[in-house]
Amino acid sequence: MSVVTIQNELLNLPATERAQMIEFLWDSLSEPELKLREEAWAAESERRIDAYESGTLKARDAQAVFAELKAR
Repeated sequence: MSVVTIQNELLNLPATERAQMIEFLWDSLSEPELKLREEAWAAESERRIDAYESGTLKARDAQAVFAELKAR
């Protein structure tokens, strides 16, 4: 079964079952992999907070960001 087939099947599941699949897949990742990913996200979050607080990064309205992405 291809990844695309699995993705299409998953999209037909109710939201609660899709959430269960997310949790299952997340838990299937190895511990070192999870730790590295969480550390990377934490570092990126800190970088963005620092940039915002220093004025080098401006906040943007979420609706405007999503509208821009949809327009692409």
